[in-house]
Amino acid sequence: MTPQDWESPETLPAPGSWQGYGSSEQAAAYALRPLSTGEVLDRAFAIYRANFWLFAGLASLTGAFSLILNAIQLVAHHIVLLHHGIRIAAMVTELSSVGMALLVLPVEAVVYAASVYALCELYLGRKTTAKESLQATIGRWLRYCGIAVWLGWSAVWVTLVVVVPGFVLVAMGARAPALLVVGGFVLFIGFVGGIVYGVIAYIRNSLAIPVAVMEQTGVRASMRRSKTLAAGTKGRIFVVLLIAIALYMVAGAIESPMILLIARTPFQEHVIAQSAMLLIGFVARTLVSPVALIGLTLVYFDQRVRMEAFDLVMLLGGSAPPDAAAWAPAPGVETPAAGAEGASGETAEPMGSDGDV
Repeated sequence: MTPQDWESPETLPAPGSWQGYGSSEQAAAYALRPLSTGEVLDRAFAIYRANFWLFAGLASLTGAFSLILNAIQLVAHHIVLLHHGIRIAAMVTELSSVGMALLVLPVEAVVYAASVYALCELYLGRKTTAKESLQATIGRWLRYCGIAVWLGWSAVWVTLVVVVPGFVLVAMGARAPALLVVGGFVLFIGFVGGIVYGVIAYIRNSLAIPVAVMEQTGVRASMRRSKTLAAGTKGRIFVVLLIAIALYMVAGAIESPMILLIARTPFQEHVIAQSAMLLIGFVARTLVSPVALIGLTLVYFDQRVRMEAFDLVMLLGGSAPPDAAAWAPAPGVETPAAGAEGASGETAEPMGSDGDV
């Protein structure tokens, strides 16, 4: 492990200003240089600890909104259960879950983008607040929602396309046993293959929101750019996401006794247990989600340093015209041209302005 020279905000001398995004006389707070996987994780937790209330405060907005919606859903479920029975209550709960997902999506997308913006400001030596970060990103909420929908769809579409015909074949298996066997095989392939493909697709597209925030690109261009930057670093992205999943699993382990209690007596009221689960989910979402977004954004920075000499751009104090992408490389610093091979050995896709929302 190399010496942790990035712990101090005075690591680099102030080289100048970065025009196009906002000028500053302050140097980058953390040394821009290629990082190993361990250094990415160390730096992510160091930034999170140093700015805990900023990132936890932003994440709590999504957690609080989700908590309120879940509480309303819980109350509605109990009212319907008392008057119409378990079947109607379950149907109402399923339908309301879809509506909740649609309501939470824009809030989560904007908060994610605001957190990325805050990290970029802090990382490059500028101060910011949660309010300023939200104000800087909320105007492009539709773009971030589009990226979030694309990201989620890319992870599940193969599973849905294969699994739905599998269920149809299994349903027809009552008349033809051979169809039951074929349907079971299709379901197995759909679940296993779909999960593997979904993980890979999610990793390839996971840098899209940092790209959209920092480079001001549209939905389609952000997804293409994410695939280019993620090439050769999928393992590191997987490790970052795996750590976040492990932390969520800790929260799940805390909830498990209450889940077992509810599962054993599903027809009884469990208001206290369900309320406790909502609070645990809120705390977990507030504390864990910043870990993933900080780690992914640091991987974005690291890939730009490796592939485009972003550290040299900052040291040279490059500038960009007002109508250029906010974080585009400065004049005089060569970047891989469209179709040129990057550090990963893969061909970079040409970036266009299509797909702007």
